[in-house]
Amino acid sequence: MTDWYDVTEAPHERTFEHEGRLDSLLHEWERELAALWRLEADVNNGAYLQFLSNWGYETYVYASQALKKIGAHRMAEIVDRCQALVDEHIDSQAASHEQLQSLMPNELHGQDGKVLKKAGSALPKDVLDEIYDLSYEFMDYPDDISELGLSFYANHLKETG
Repeated sequence: MTDWYDVTEAPHERTFEHEGRLDSLLHEWERELAALWRLEADVNNGAYLQFLSNWGYETYVYASQALKKIGAHRMAEIVDRCQALVDEHIDSQAASHEQLQSLMPNELHGQDGKVLKKAGSALPKDVLDEIYDLSYEFMDYPDDISELGLSFYANHLKETG
């Protein structure tokens, strides 16, 4: 059986040669798979704000679109609600990487160990709390993304081997 993690990680890794840009992938379905890998990896590691601050609005768009296409409707609702809460306070579509990082409540360090951002978020505490609650709902996997995704993208995966 095909492994969902491998299927989604492969296009994500191919973006590394192009500064992580999804538009470096030829097909929309590859962008969607990469976005789903990023969404799952980051929400499960540090909640929705980690995903958004690491990958930006474009990746959210592809991930949300993919969740809807595969039939993961509850998870799409969760992600869309998180994004709507953010959008009430910042234009994340136009925001710089630094502005997106300002949403994270924790202190952020660079690879050299230096502090990139002190603790504190640009979002109000009640919004942070709601985003974290929604992130935990996502982590409970109300939809079986791997089954739905493998079924939906099966033809594309067969074509590419």
